[in-house]
Amino acid sequence: MKFTNLFSLFFILIVTSQSYGQNQKIAFVDVDQVLPNMTEYKAAKSELESYKNILKKQLEGDQSKAQQYYSEVMKKVQEGSLSPAQQKIEEDKLMKMQEELQKKASKAEEDILAKEQELTKPMYEKFNEALKSIAKSSNYAYILDKKLLLYSEGGEDATQKLKTALGVQ
Repeated sequence: MKFTNLFSLFFILIVTSQSYGQNQKIAFVDVDQVLPNMTEYKAAKSELESYKNILKKQLEGDQSKAQQYYSEVMKKVQEGSLSPAQQKIEEDKLMKMQEELQKKASKAEEDILAKEQELTKPMYEKFNEALKSIAKSSNYAYILDKKLLLYSEGGEDATQKLKTALGVQ
């Protein structure tokens, strides 16, 4: 499906460029040279890493408590100090603790994704505004990511223009 969409995009680009002649300028940028060097990217990456570590420590603490409780229950079972009814209650409690840990882990993953989106949104907005500005000032009809080009004979590399617009070295 993706190959078909990509093929359709390139077909439309070829037809469009042929129908409009040489007036359509196409440029490409190496996004991998730009984004990781943006100050906003580095700040977002650092803050996200700190956030992940906080959540990881919380989960590890909860897992440690659950493991400790499990050990205590197993010790009581081995000593024979729990009746079958008490053992069943403890098993149910351990299962509930395990389910809660799984829910917390899933929630942490969701929270990390949401935090990443929150932190990177302004960066991508700035990036897109810089792309639009370069396209307008240089009369580019299209600016593509260099990774998406399967073959190119022509077009302009606008990576340095984008770096300059974003203040990236």
